[in-house]
Order: sequence, then C-alpha cells, then structure tokens
Amino acid sequence: MLAGMTQLQLADRIGKKEIEVSRFETGRAQPDAEAKRRIAEVLGKPTFELFDV
Repeated sequence: MLAGMTQLQLADRIGKKEIEVSRFETGRAQPDAEAKRRIAEVLGKPTFELFDV
C-alpha cells in the first residue's frame, strides 16, 4: 500500500471497509468518484496520478 499505510488504515480514513480497499487495490472493483477523491487526499496525490480517467 502506498504511504506505508495498511488497507485497514486507508479504509478507516476514507469511510470504506477493508475488503473494499482490497478490491480496489487488486482491480476487482472500482472506487466511485468520492472514494477516489478521498483516497487521493489521504495519500497526498492528485487523483489523476492514482486512477485512470
């Protein structure tokens, strides 16, 4: 996980379940626009660097 953060820590910070973050990370699910924004904010990266537009 980016920024030395666990999936559980990221999930807590973005208001999602750990399993959802796991699915995002493995490509089995795509986060919605709000989740993408929150993930980018928590990781301190622009959304376009983390996700295909």
